Amino acid sequence: MASVSAGAMDAAVATPAENAVAPPDLTLPEEASAMGDEEEGPTDREKKMMLHLSNVSHACNHFQNQMLTMLYPFIMQDLGMTYAMIGVLSAIRSVIGSLSQGAYGFLTPFVSRCKILGYGNFGIAIGTFLSGAATGFPMLVVARSVGALGSSAQHPVGYSILSSYFPRKRAQVMALNTSASNVGSLIATPLATAMLLIMGWREIFYVVAFLSVIMGVVYFMFKDYGAPNRIGSGKSRLAQGFSSYKRVLKNRNMMLIALVFMVGAAGAEGGVNQTYFAPHLMNDFGYGALVVGILITAINLGQIIGPIIFGRLSDRLSRVGVLQASLALSAVATLCVAWVAPGENVLLGQAMLFVTFFIYSSVTSSRGTLTQAVVGDTVSDADRDAAFSLYFLLGFFAQPLWLLITGLLMDHAGFGVAVSRLSISYLVGMGLLFFVKDLDKDREKPAIA
Repeated sequence: MASVSAGAMDAAVATPAENAVAPPDLTLPEEASAMGDEEEGPTDREKKMMLHLSNVSHACNHFQNQMLTMLYPFIMQDLGMTYAMIGVLSAIRSVIGSLSQGAYGFLTPFVSRCKILGYGNFGIAIGTFLSGAATGFPMLVVARSVGALGSSAQHPVGYSILSSYFPRKRAQVMALNTSASNVGSLIATPLATAMLLIMGWREIFYVVAFLSVIMGVVYFMFKDYGAPNRIGSGKSRLAQGFSSYKRVLKNRNMMLIALVFMVGAAGAEGGVNQTYFAPHLMNDFGYGALVVGILITAINLGQIIGPIIFGRLSDRLSRVGVLQASLALSAVATLCVAWVAPGENVLLGQAMLFVTFFIYSSVTSSRGTLTQAVVGDTVSDADRDAAFSLYFLLGFFAQPLWLLITGLLMDHAGFGVAVSRLSISYLVGMGLLFFVKDLDKDREKPAIA
């Protein structure tokens, strides 16, 4: 007897307000789209609890990474590390995290996505604890690598499960999750600084590790709705994983969206904000640490507010249209940031820079969450895990190249040219989106309040 997918059951039993259609580009065989869970879907209470958990978990993840900015000077002194060693450590961690993100589409047919996120947080906790116990550079590399393996699940698996829980509000939910993670980054520096006043860097790692343990335990209490089929032998489940990746690789829209990410138009542009803005403000404008900190705060605030605004618009209007508008605004705002000058009036110039940085960050930070919402719309529940895994793998795989190019441009042509290069990538991304077909035709949109 032919199997019935949970997506089909959901469409039959859901109310009009809850009914959502996630249109795949390809017609899937029944056995590929069959789901292991035969429920109507998560309740409103379960949705809210999952969103809160994912937001806090993602914020803790970003906090643990960002706090290293304040801890590195003390770690370097105690372990005798050089700046080159820090670079090697960051590169190794980045490569491990990027490659492991591409494997979760093979794991989800075997393990609940909630459990994967739970185990991932346990991995973060182990890596964080080992970081505090590190007695030398090799052990610190191992510790940070373990943490990278654990944290790698947050983006592909976390966004996949949110996409399943909120089929009609994908963009604004993902935007809220991204904004929550940026709150974690925002408070990391002042909180880590305060903690250093009462304890050493090792103790900070030990304390923070318990946050991930708590997150991991809570994830085990949730159910994996919209999960891929987990019926059959291990061999058949593995074959299902390969089939999902093959379908995603043949999905025209999916590959176009991944290409938008790869060209640097959706968040893989080379870490320009984190790497080059502060040195530019200090070296080229002569600003002190306090002024630079205030201006960087404008960027952090924009990263919290911008994604929410564009996410809500995307759920109510054309997904691709809002994304293209975001890219167009990003190109203009980036050019303004690239060539803005402090001016003769110091206070007025700093105020203008603050506003410019805030607007720039608000529009550019929305690109990633909008493309992730497109990924959720483009594929079926059966292929969503593989789609997010490939999306993040391909996008972050290109990031070291853009980081190198941006660094070379900074050295030989200056900040203006290096940052202006980003505007070109945004325009290229806009052009690629014109080839995305029929994305909004069958997508049910929530009513405008």
